[in-house]
Amino acid sequence: MLCLKKGVHRAQAVRPRARQHFHGEGETVLNGSLLLERFTREERYWVARSQLQRVAQHGECLPSAPACNHPQAVFMDDKPMTRVPSKDALATGEFYVDYASGRIFLVDDPTVHKVEVTIAGFAFESSAADVLIDNLTVEKYGSRAQKGAIHAREGLRWVIENCVAQLNSGAGISVGTGTRVRGCDVHHNGQIGIEGEGKDILIDGNRIWSNNIYGFDPEWEAGGVKIAISNGVTFRGNRVTDNNGVGLWCDIECRNVLFEDNFVENNLYSGIFHEISFNAVIRRNVVRHNGRGRGWFWYADILVAASEGVEVTGNTVTIEPGGCGIMLIDQGRRSEKGATYKTRNNTIHANEMTFEGAPCAGGASDTKRGEENFSIISTGNNQFDGNTYRVRGTSGPTRFVWGRDVTDWAGFRRRGLERNGRLLLDESPEGLPPKPGTESMPSR
Repeated sequence: MLCLKKGVHRAQAVRPRARQHFHGEGETVLNGSLLLERFTREERYWVARSQLQRVAQHGECLPSAPACNHPQAVFMDDKPMTRVPSKDALATGEFYVDYASGRIFLVDDPTVHKVEVTIAGFAFESSAADVLIDNLTVEKYGSRAQKGAIHAREGLRWVIENCVAQLNSGAGISVGTGTRVRGCDVHHNGQIGIEGEGKDILIDGNRIWSNNIYGFDPEWEAGGVKIAISNGVTFRGNRVTDNNGVGLWCDIECRNVLFEDNFVENNLYSGIFHEISFNAVIRRNVVRHNGRGRGWFWYADILVAASEGVEVTGNTVTIEPGGCGIMLIDQGRRSEKGATYKTRNNTIHANEMTFEGAPCAGGASDTKRGEENFSIISTGNNQFDGNTYRVRGTSGPTRFVWGRDVTDWAGFRRRGLERNGRLLLDESPEGLPPKPGTESMPSR
C-alpha cells in the first residue's frame, strides 16, 4: 500500500502498476493545478506568465458556452472562472489565454486572491489491473471531455472508494471493465461526473451532483453519469441531483443493466435514461423533478428510448408541472451496422407516479407513416399496467400517449393499457373525470 500524506500535492500524474493500492491518510488532496502568484498590470488587465500549450478540443458545447471543451481552467479562490475567446471580451470572473505570448489575462484583481491554473491532465491513468484508490480528493485536473481525472477505462478491476472528484475539466471518474466506484462524492466537474464503458461495472452509494459546470451539450454527453457500449452495469444506491444533463444514462448497446434504489432529483434532462440498448431493470428508485431542459415527451423523469427488454417497476416518481412520468419513445434509429433499434418488449408496472400538474405518460412514436417502426409502440409487446397516477392539480390537458395518439385516461385504457392501473385525484378513488375524444399527436 502506498500511503499519501495529508496535504495538497500539486500537478501529480500517476500511472499505477498492477495491484497497487493508493490510500490517503486523511485530508489528502491531489490538485492538478499550479498557483499563479506573479501578476503585472497592463492597462485594464492583470497578466501572468504561463507555460500552457494548445491542446486538442473535444466535445460539443452549448451555444452559450463556446469554450466549454478547452480543458485548461483557471480558478480564483477555488471557483472556476469562465474562459473567453478574446482579450477584449474579458469581464469580471473571466480569463483569456494568449498562447503566442504565453500569458493569462484577468480583469479581476488577483493580488488578494488565490489563483490557480490547471497543468496536469490526469491524476491516475494506466492499463494496469486490480488498482485500489481510496480516501483521496482529486481536483482541478485538466482532463478533456470523456476522460476522467481518475481514468480507469483501459484498466481492469479498479476499485475507487471514498474519494472526492471535483472541479476537473472533463469527467471526474472514467470506468472500465470490472470497475467499482463506491462511496464517492463526485461534483462540479466540467463535463460529467462519471463516464466509461466495459463489462461488469458497479456504481454504488455515491453522491453525484452539480456536474457539467462548463456548458457541454447534454444531448452530446454531459451531466451525472453516462455509460456506453457495456454489459453488466449496476447503478445502485446513488444520490444523483442537480446535474446539467441526464442523471443516470446507459446508451448505445448497453445490456444487462440494473438501476436500483437510487435517489435522482432535479437533473436538467431525464433522471434515468436507457437509450438504444437492451435488457434492463429500473426498480425501486425515487425520481423527482427531472427533465425540464427538454420539450415534447422527452421531458420525462424516467425515459426508455429505442430499447427493448426493459422492466420499469416499483419506482416512486414525482413529476413537476409540464413534465411526463415514465415514457417510451421510438425514433426509428439505426445502428452503425444499419439495423433498426426497436422499442419493444418493455414492461412498465407497479410504479407510483405523483403529478404536480396534468398527468403525462405512455409510449410515443417519432417516426413517419410507412417507416419500419411506425407502429412499434402498439405492436411491439409494450405494456403499461398496474401503475398508480396521483394528480394534485392540473395545469394543462391530460396527455396519455400511445404511438402517435394523445388521449385521456379512458382512451389509454381502451387501447388495452392499465387494465389494473389507477388514476387518482387528490387521493380520491373516484379519479379524474375522463375527457372525451382523442387528438392526433404532432411531431416534436
